Amino acid sequence: MINLFTELNTNILKLYREESGRVFHGRGKQFEGCEDITVEYLSGILLVVMFQDRPLTWRREFLKQVNELPCSEGIDQIFFQARYERGAPVYNELGDESTLQSTIKENGLKYQLNLGGRQNYGFFTDMSEGRKWVSAHSLGRKVLNLFSYTCSFSVAAISGGAEQVVNVDMSSAALSVGRVNHQLNNQSLERVTFQKLNILKSWGRISRLGPYDLVIVDPPSFQKGSFSAVKDYRKIVTRLEDMTIPGADVLFCLNDPLTVVGEFKAMLDEGGFSFVGRVDNPAVMKEVEQEVGLKVLHYRKVV
Repeated sequence: MINLFTELNTNILKLYREESGRVFHGRGKQFEGCEDITVEYLSGILLVVMFQDRPLTWRREFLKQVNELPCSEGIDQIFFQARYERGAPVYNELGDESTLQSTIKENGLKYQLNLGGRQNYGFFTDMSEGRKWVSAHSLGRKVLNLFSYTCSFSVAAISGGAEQVVNVDMSSAALSVGRVNHQLNNQSLERVTFQKLNILKSWGRISRLGPYDLVIVDPPSFQKGSFSAVKDYRKIVTRLEDMTIPGADVLFCLNDPLTVVGEFKAMLDEGGFSFVGRVDNPAVMKEVEQEVGLKVLHYRKVV
């Protein structure tokens, strides 16, 4: 437990209210006894994500220990999410099931947060370095954001000077939050397109909005009835060859611990794109086995 709270204190103090990010990554197996939890700091909100049952006594001790840390001045509320329970409910400090809508910040940009009522809350902190990379590589480019969810990559692309961004996702609710995210940052929606589509069945409609200079592919590792990384990632690579310009950059992402980097690259290397490098994960995401963690790979279309 000492390692847990030392890590929390150090990382929260680095962010402190104006930023958001993961502050503890137990699932990287670097902290014995904490392999089942991650902790997110969301602009003053602390969210403890539990993947196995942690009794109320543990939660109370956690609250006590955190409140004694120097970083506690930067924490307004603490919530616990039980990912092992159906619906992944969120509980407040009193143990009551809760919901919360708020606005958080990352790298100077704003995003809508929706805690409770669903497993995901609208924002993935583990992609912070990916968003920085996209912002730095978007100037003057037409960007395709596949599996866009709430469009955080799109917000980063527009902030980096993208000429146009096309967001594609199956969820109209997620795309609606994406619109809000752009509006929170005073970004003109004239430069942003939202497409509610099943990507694997809609390549014709997606390609008509191209060709693209930069593509982000960030799918779920498995989504019943719509996507399986093992079966479908190669299909995406093949399709992107026909809708990107020579020299286009593609960010291929996968957060499946069952697929190591070498296996992921094997899915990608058969297409007309060459491997450039791996985008580093956030420093807090320490992994005993680097090959099984989040994989964000930069490829470029062969000229």
